[in-house]
Amino acid sequence: MISFSQSALSSTPSRDNEYGIDDETLLELKYKAISAKGAAYCPYSHFRVGAAILTGDGAILTGANVENASYPVGICAERCAVAKAVVSTH
Repeated sequence: MISFSQSALSSTPSRDNEYGIDDETLLELKYKAISAKGAAYCPYSHFRVGAAILTGDGAILTGANVENASYPVGICAERCAVAKAVVSTH
């Protein structure tokens, strides 16, 4: 389980949202990305990364970084989330 400070989660965007996503959805994306860090596999860098993407139908999918001893073979959290969207037909 990943722990994080409440202040890191309670901050709201300081500028207008040009993407048409309401603040509640942005906050949910933030929570899910932080939570996804718990699934990261990073035995070499020990640097956990989580990502959350919002699909066109409103689903939120997450991903985490996965390292490999052969560095270029690892996958970043964003690619993991996109791959999850593709295989789940979003």
